Amino acid sequence: MLCQAAKNDLADICPVLFDEPMCRRTTFRIGGPAECLAMPESPEQVMELLKFCRRADIPVTVLGNCSNVLVRDGGVEGVTLLINANMSSVSVQGETLTAQAGITMSSLAQLCIRASLTGFEFASGIPGCLGGGIYMNAGAYNGEIGSLVSRVFIIDEELQYRTLSHEEMCFGYRRTALSGRSVAVLGAELKLERGRSEDISAAIADFTRRRRERQPLNYPSAGSVFKRPEGAYAAALIDGAGLKGTSVGGAEVSQKHAGFFVNTGGATASDVLALIDKVRQTVMDKTGFILEPEIKIIGHD
Repeated sequence: MLCQAAKNDLADICPVLFDEPMCRRTTFRIGGPAECLAMPESPEQVMELLKFCRRADIPVTVLGNCSNVLVRDGGVEGVTLLINANMSSVSVQGETLTAQAGITMSSLAQLCIRASLTGFEFASGIPGCLGGGIYMNAGAYNGEIGSLVSRVFIIDEELQYRTLSHEEMCFGYRRTALSGRSVAVLGAELKLERGRSEDISAAIADFTRRRRERQPLNYPSAGSVFKRPEGAYAAALIDGAGLKGTSVGGAEVSQKHAGFFVNTGGATASDVLALIDKVRQTVMDKTGFILEPEIKIIGHD
């Protein structure tokens, strides 16, 4: 539990909320309270916050748009550091786009239309921030964020500002050199190409149409629950195992896209976790494939 003195010190560093229900923040609309939700407005505030938490031995969880996360029902202890809209500035120089980590993929895609820069269209519908997308090398429609990144700006475990090259990031399928590490992504430099605004806009509109047709966008969810196993597709395995529509409490395997779990109303994190276990076990029993969760599961029961 944070003492009042610690709460006062945190509030002096950046905007904060205490005991903030994470169901208000996650796209799943699920999650217990964050003991302290911190929303820094600059890299300097991020650094100051991390240094204070290190000195005070306060645990820190770094999140972005909360679109690929399941927060357990007991909530998150310590400080939940949210790098989102408060840190979302962008600059464009030629075909190089430099953006802070908090900008959403959709906002970045719209900026690319205005700047006549092509290459980012596939990411336009990913419901997350750039920082989270880079951390996990998010992708869609045969495109991945890592293919566009030339440099990434982070605060590392030693609380040092660092700039990582494309090669140092070691981008792979839903993984990077940052995976599993306690770092804060501050922003990145992307290399794009010149294009025609009308063509870029048309491509984004097409991806949007395809998402609406194939994904259960009318329900809260956290996107694809499982990573693609080698040699197969998670959604096809789940569908083939007859699990579409399977539910635990308010959590359901989408009847529109088996790779998505949706909150049909009042779902808890415990419901989702039980459904994950049920689906993984059934798929393993019927196919031999072991599904690995793609969503980030945080907090306590």
